[in-house]
Amino acid sequence: MSGGPAGRTVPAGGVAPGVDLHLHSTHSDGTLSPEDVVRTVAEAGLAGFALTDHDTTSGLDAAEAAARRHGLRFLAGAELSANEPGKSVHLLSFGFDREDPGLQAFLSRYREDRRRRARRIVELLRTAGVPLTDEDVGRETGAAAPTRAHVARAMVAGGHVRDLNEAFGRYLSRGCPAFVRKEETPPRVVFDQVRAAGGVVCLAHPGRAHGVDDVRRWAKEGLDGVEVVHPANDAAVQSRMKALADELGLLTCGGSDWHGPNTGRRGPGWAHVPERWMEAIAERARSGGTTPGRSVM
Repeated sequence: MSGGPAGRTVPAGGVAPGVDLHLHSTHSDGTLSPEDVVRTVAEAGLAGFALTDHDTTSGLDAAEAAARRHGLRFLAGAELSANEPGKSVHLLSFGFDREDPGLQAFLSRYREDRRRRARRIVELLRTAGVPLTDEDVGRETGAAAPTRAHVARAMVAGGHVRDLNEAFGRYLSRGCPAFVRKEETPPRVVFDQVRAAGGVVCLAHPGRAHGVDDVRRWAKEGLDGVEVVHPANDAAVQSRMKALADELGLLTCGGSDWHGPNTGRRGPGWAHVPERWMEAIAERARSGGTTPGRSVM
Protein backbone atom coordinates (compact mmCIF):
# COMPACT_ATOMS: atom_id res chain seq x y z
CA MET A 1 0.00 0.00 0.00
CA SER A 2 1.43 3.35 -0.97
CA GLY A 3 0.57 7.03 -0.96
CA GLY A 4 -0.11 9.24 2.03
CA PRO A 5 1.44 9.42 5.48
CA ALA A 6 1.59 6.42 7.78
CA GLY A 7 -0.71 8.05 10.32
CA ARG A 8 -3.42 10.69 10.28
CA THR A 9 -4.79 13.06 12.89
CA VAL A 10 -8.29 12.18 14.05
CA PRO A 11 -10.67 15.13 13.49
CA ALA A 12 -12.35 16.91 16.39
CA GLY A 13 -15.46 14.77 15.95
CA GLY A 14 -13.42 11.68 16.86
CA VAL A 15 -13.93 9.74 13.61
CA ALA A 16 -10.84 9.15 11.49
CA PRO A 17 -11.14 9.68 7.72
CA GLY A 18 -12.48 6.62 5.97
CA VAL A 19 -11.49 4.83 2.77
CA ASP A 20 -13.29 3.48 -0.30
CA LEU A 21 -12.23 0.03 -1.47
CA HIS A 22 -14.68 -0.44 -4.36
CA LEU A 23 -14.38 2.04 -7.25
CA HIS A 24 -14.51 1.78 -11.05
CA SER A 25 -13.00 3.87 -13.85
CA THR A 26 -13.06 4.03 -17.64
CA HIS A 27 -10.66 1.09 -17.64
CA SER A 28 -13.78 -1.03 -17.11
CA ASP A 29 -17.37 0.24 -16.88
CA GLY A 30 -16.84 3.49 -14.96
CA THR A 31 -17.33 6.88 -16.58
CA LEU A 32 -14.32 8.75 -15.13
CA SER A 33 -10.62 8.28 -15.75
CA PRO A 34 -8.55 6.87 -12.87
CA GLU A 35 -7.14 10.36 -12.28
CA ASP A 36 -10.64 11.85 -11.95
CA VAL A 37 -11.74 9.03 -9.66
CA VAL A 38 -8.78 9.81 -7.39
CA ARG A 39 -9.57 13.53 -7.47
CA THR A 40 -13.13 12.73 -6.34
CA VAL A 41 -11.79 10.54 -3.52
CA ALA A 42 -9.55 13.42 -2.36
CA GLU A 43 -12.41 15.93 -2.55
CA ALA A 44 -14.50 13.61 -0.38
CA GLY A 45 -11.87 13.90 2.38
CA LEU A 46 -11.02 10.21 2.44
CA ALA A 47 -7.68 8.79 3.59
CA GLY A 48 -7.26 6.23 0.86
CA PHE A 49 -8.86 3.98 -1.73
CA ALA A 50 -8.55 0.98 -4.02
CA LEU A 51 -9.39 1.09 -7.72
CA THR A 52 -11.23 -2.15 -8.51
CA ASP A 53 -12.00 -2.22 -12.21
CA HIS A 54 -13.60 -5.36 -13.61
CA ASP A 55 -11.11 -8.03 -14.67
CA THR A 56 -8.24 -5.62 -15.38
CA THR A 57 -5.32 -3.89 -13.71
CA SER A 58 -4.68 -1.44 -16.55
CA GLY A 59 -5.75 1.65 -14.59
CA LEU A 60 -3.71 0.98 -11.47
CA ASP A 61 -0.50 2.77 -12.43
CA ALA A 62 -2.37 5.99 -13.22
CA ALA A 63 -4.42 5.69 -10.02
CA GLU A 64 -1.33 5.13 -7.89
CA ALA A 65 0.46 8.14 -9.39
CA ALA A 66 -2.59 10.30 -8.74
CA ALA A 67 -2.80 8.99 -5.17
CA ARG A 68 0.74 10.18 -4.52
CA ARG A 69 -0.10 13.64 -5.86
CA HIS A 70 -3.11 13.90 -3.56
CA GLY A 71 -1.41 12.35 -0.50
CA LEU A 72 -3.76 9.38 -0.39
CA ARG A 73 -3.17 5.78 0.61
CA PHE A 74 -3.50 3.42 -2.34
CA LEU A 75 -4.18 -0.30 -2.57
CA ALA A 76 -3.99 -2.21 -5.86
CA GLY A 77 -7.32 -3.85 -6.61
CA ALA A 78 -9.55 -5.48 -9.20
CA GLU A 79 -13.06 -6.92 -9.18
CA LEU A 80 -12.74 -10.38 -10.71
CA SER A 81 -15.54 -12.46 -12.16
CA ALA A 82 -16.37 -15.97 -11.03
CA ASN A 83 -19.50 -18.07 -11.31
CA GLU A 84 -21.33 -21.14 -10.13
CA PRO A 85 -24.40 -22.77 -11.69
CA GLY A 86 -27.06 -20.06 -11.88
CA LYS A 87 -24.99 -17.57 -9.92
CA SER A 88 -22.45 -14.82 -10.66
CA VAL A 89 -19.82 -14.26 -7.98
CA HIS A 90 -17.85 -11.00 -7.90
CA LEU A 91 -14.58 -11.08 -6.00
CA LEU A 92 -12.66 -7.99 -4.88
CA SER A 93 -8.96 -8.77 -5.08
CA PHE A 94 -6.36 -6.62 -3.34
CA GLY A 95 -2.64 -6.28 -2.72
CA PHE A 96 -1.46 -8.51 -5.57
CA ASP A 97 1.60 -8.02 -7.76
CA ARG A 98 0.06 -6.41 -10.82
CA GLU A 99 3.03 -7.51 -12.96
CA ASP A 100 2.65 -11.19 -12.07
CA PRO A 101 2.75 -13.10 -15.40
CA GLY A 102 0.23 -15.71 -14.27
CA LEU A 103 -2.24 -13.08 -13.14
CA GLN A 104 -1.88 -11.10 -16.35
CA ALA A 105 -2.43 -14.21 -18.49
CA PHE A 106 -5.51 -14.97 -16.39
CA LEU A 107 -6.85 -11.43 -16.92
CA SER A 108 -6.14 -11.62 -20.65
CA ARG A 109 -8.44 -14.65 -20.87
CA TYR A 110 -11.11 -12.70 -18.99
CA ARG A 111 -10.92 -9.83 -21.46
CA GLU A 112 -11.18 -12.11 -24.48
CA ASP A 113 -14.21 -13.79 -22.92
CA ARG A 114 -15.80 -10.37 -22.38
CA ARG A 115 -15.34 -9.58 -26.08
CA ARG A 116 -16.88 -12.92 -27.04
CA ARG A 117 -19.78 -12.32 -24.69
CA ALA A 118 -20.45 -8.81 -25.99
CA ARG A 119 -20.53 -10.01 -29.60
CA ARG A 120 -23.00 -12.73 -28.69
CA ILE A 121 -25.18 -10.28 -26.71
CA VAL A 122 -25.37 -8.01 -29.76
CA GLU A 123 -26.41 -10.98 -31.91
CA LEU A 124 -29.17 -11.90 -29.47
CA LEU A 125 -30.37 -8.32 -29.22
CA ARG A 126 -30.70 -8.12 -32.97
CA THR A 127 -32.68 -11.36 -32.93
CA ALA A 128 -34.92 -9.77 -30.29
CA GLY A 129 -35.52 -6.76 -32.55
CA VAL A 130 -32.95 -4.34 -31.11
CA PRO A 131 -30.77 -3.16 -34.05
CA LEU A 132 -27.57 -2.66 -32.05
CA THR A 133 -24.13 -3.13 -33.65
CA ASP A 134 -20.68 -4.03 -32.35
CA GLU A 135 -19.61 -0.51 -33.36
CA ASP A 136 -22.33 1.00 -31.17
CA VAL A 137 -20.96 -0.89 -28.18
CA GLY A 138 -17.40 0.05 -29.12
CA ARG A 139 -18.23 3.74 -28.90
CA GLU A 140 -19.22 3.23 -25.26
CA THR A 141 -16.35 0.89 -24.42
CA GLY A 142 -13.35 2.86 -25.61
CA ALA A 143 -10.16 0.97 -24.73
CA ALA A 144 -11.82 -1.12 -22.00
CA ALA A 145 -13.06 -4.69 -22.42
CA PRO A 146 -16.85 -4.59 -22.96
CA THR A 147 -19.27 -5.20 -20.11
CA ARG A 148 -23.05 -5.44 -20.02
CA ALA A 149 -23.06 -1.87 -18.72
CA HIS A 150 -21.41 -0.72 -21.95
CA VAL A 151 -24.03 -2.59 -23.97
CA ALA A 152 -26.79 -1.02 -21.89
CA ARG A 153 -25.37 2.47 -22.41
CA ALA A 154 -25.22 1.84 -26.17
CA MET A 155 -28.88 0.80 -26.07
CA VAL A 156 -29.81 4.02 -24.28
CA ALA A 157 -27.69 6.12 -26.66
CA GLY A 158 -29.41 4.51 -29.65
CA GLY A 159 -32.88 5.16 -28.25
CA HIS A 160 -33.68 1.45 -27.96
CA VAL A 161 -34.53 1.69 -24.23
CA ARG A 162 -35.36 4.53 -21.87
CA ASP A 163 -32.62 3.87 -19.33
CA LEU A 164 -30.15 1.32 -17.98
CA ASN A 165 -32.78 -0.29 -15.77
CA GLU A 166 -34.93 -1.09 -18.79
CA ALA A 167 -31.92 -2.45 -20.70
CA PHE A 168 -31.09 -4.87 -17.90
CA GLY A 169 -34.66 -5.64 -16.89
CA ARG A 170 -35.89 -6.47 -20.41
CA TYR A 171 -32.80 -7.80 -22.15
CA LEU A 172 -29.50 -8.24 -20.29
CA SER A 173 -30.14 -9.81 -16.88
CA ARG A 174 -30.14 -13.54 -16.20
CA GLY A 175 -33.26 -15.10 -17.72
CA CYS A 176 -33.70 -12.32 -20.29
CA PRO A 177 -33.41 -12.82 -24.09
CA ALA A 178 -29.90 -11.36 -24.46
CA PHE A 179 -28.28 -12.77 -21.33
CA VAL A 180 -25.01 -14.58 -22.06
CA ARG A 181 -23.05 -16.44 -19.42
CA LYS A 182 -19.39 -15.76 -18.83
CA GLU A 183 -16.82 -18.50 -19.22
CA GLU A 184 -16.98 -21.03 -16.39
CA THR A 185 -14.70 -19.81 -13.58
CA PRO A 186 -15.33 -21.28 -10.11
CA PRO A 187 -14.45 -18.96 -7.20
CA ARG A 188 -11.68 -21.30 -6.05
CA VAL A 189 -9.81 -20.68 -9.32
CA VAL A 190 -9.80 -16.93 -8.55
CA PHE A 191 -8.70 -17.51 -4.95
CA ASP A 192 -5.75 -19.60 -6.10
CA GLN A 193 -4.73 -17.23 -8.89
CA VAL A 194 -4.80 -14.11 -6.73
CA ARG A 195 -2.97 -15.80 -3.87
CA ALA A 196 -0.27 -16.95 -6.30
CA ALA A 197 0.17 -13.28 -7.23
CA GLY A 198 0.53 -12.28 -3.57
CA GLY A 199 -2.98 -10.91 -3.07
CA VAL A 200 -6.15 -11.57 -1.08
CA VAL A 201 -9.80 -11.93 -2.10
CA CYS A 202 -12.98 -10.54 -0.53
CA LEU A 203 -16.52 -11.42 -1.59
CA ALA A 204 -18.19 -8.37 -3.15
CA HIS A 205 -21.68 -7.18 -2.15
CA PRO A 206 -22.94 -10.35 -0.44
CA GLY A 207 -26.26 -8.57 0.12
CA ARG A 208 -27.18 -9.10 -3.53
CA ALA A 209 -27.27 -12.87 -3.71
CA HIS A 210 -24.96 -14.60 -1.24
CA GLY A 211 -25.60 -15.79 2.27
CA VAL A 212 -23.81 -17.16 5.30
CA ASP A 213 -23.58 -20.69 3.91
CA ASP A 214 -21.88 -19.41 0.74
CA VAL A 215 -19.30 -17.50 2.75
CA ARG A 216 -18.57 -20.48 5.00
CA ARG A 217 -18.06 -22.74 1.99
CA TRP A 218 -15.86 -20.29 0.10
CA ALA A 219 -13.80 -19.55 3.22
CA LYS A 220 -12.85 -23.24 3.29
CA GLU A 221 -11.73 -22.89 -0.35
CA GLY A 222 -9.56 -19.81 0.26
CA LEU A 223 -11.78 -16.72 0.49
CA ASP A 224 -10.02 -14.12 2.64
CA GLY A 225 -12.79 -11.64 3.46
CA VAL A 226 -16.22 -10.14 2.86
CA GLU A 227 -17.46 -6.72 1.79
CA VAL A 228 -19.45 -5.52 4.78
CA VAL A 229 -20.24 -1.94 3.69
CA HIS A 230 -21.90 -1.70 0.26
CA PRO A 231 -25.05 0.01 -1.06
CA ALA A 232 -26.66 -3.42 -1.57
CA ASN A 233 -25.98 -4.48 2.03
CA ASP A 234 -28.70 -3.31 4.40
CA ALA A 235 -28.06 -3.03 8.13
CA ALA A 236 -28.99 -6.66 8.75
CA VAL A 237 -26.58 -7.93 6.07
CA GLN A 238 -23.80 -5.70 7.40
CA SER A 239 -24.29 -6.99 10.93
CA ARG A 240 -24.47 -10.61 9.80
CA MET A 241 -21.37 -10.39 7.61
CA LYS A 242 -19.33 -8.55 10.24
CA ALA A 243 -20.19 -11.19 12.84
CA LEU A 244 -19.34 -13.98 10.40
CA ALA A 245 -16.01 -12.34 9.51
CA ASP A 246 -15.14 -12.09 13.19
CA GLU A 247 -16.07 -15.73 13.74
CA LEU A 248 -14.08 -17.06 10.78
CA GLY A 249 -11.11 -14.70 11.00
CA LEU A 250 -11.97 -13.09 7.66
CA LEU A 251 -11.02 -9.63 6.50
CA THR A 252 -13.66 -6.93 6.16
CA CYS A 253 -13.87 -4.33 3.43
CA GLY A 254 -16.35 -1.89 1.96
CA GLY A 255 -16.96 0.86 -0.53
CA SER A 256 -19.35 2.75 -2.71
CA ASP A 257 -19.11 0.59 -5.88
CA TRP A 258 -19.13 3.96 -7.64
CA HIS A 259 -18.99 4.05 -11.43
CA GLY A 260 -19.00 7.84 -11.82
CA PRO A 261 -21.50 10.73 -11.76
CA ASN A 262 -25.09 10.02 -12.78
CA THR A 263 -24.63 6.25 -12.68
CA GLY A 264 -27.13 5.59 -9.92
CA ARG A 265 -25.01 5.51 -6.76
CA ARG A 266 -23.64 7.98 -4.27
CA GLY A 267 -19.91 8.51 -4.54
CA PRO A 268 -16.83 8.00 -2.39
CA GLY A 269 -17.50 8.72 1.27
CA TRP A 270 -21.11 7.54 0.98
CA ALA A 271 -20.58 5.48 4.14
CA HIS A 272 -17.72 5.17 6.60
CA VAL A 273 -15.25 2.38 5.86
CA PRO A 274 -12.49 2.37 8.50
CA GLU A 275 -8.93 2.91 7.31
CA ARG A 276 -7.85 0.05 9.58
CA TRP A 277 -9.74 -2.37 7.31
CA MET A 278 -7.56 -1.23 4.41
CA GLU A 279 -4.41 -1.66 6.47
CA ALA A 280 -5.47 -5.15 7.58
CA ILE A 281 -5.97 -6.18 3.95
CA ALA A 282 -2.54 -4.82 3.00
CA GLU A 283 -0.94 -6.59 5.95
CA ARG A 284 -2.60 -9.91 5.06
CA ALA A 285 -1.26 -9.58 1.52
CA ARG A 286 2.23 -8.73 2.80
CA SER A 287 2.17 -11.81 5.05
CA GLY A 288 1.35 -14.12 2.15
CA GLY A 289 -2.35 -14.52 2.87
CA THR A 290 -2.10 -15.73 6.46
CA THR A 291 -3.05 -14.14 9.74
CA PRO A 292 -2.58 -15.25 13.36
CA GLY A 293 -5.20 -17.88 14.17
CA ARG A 294 -6.05 -18.62 10.53
CA SER A 295 -4.15 -21.01 8.31
CA VAL A 296 -3.93 -20.99 4.54
CA MET A 297 -6.60 -23.34 3.20
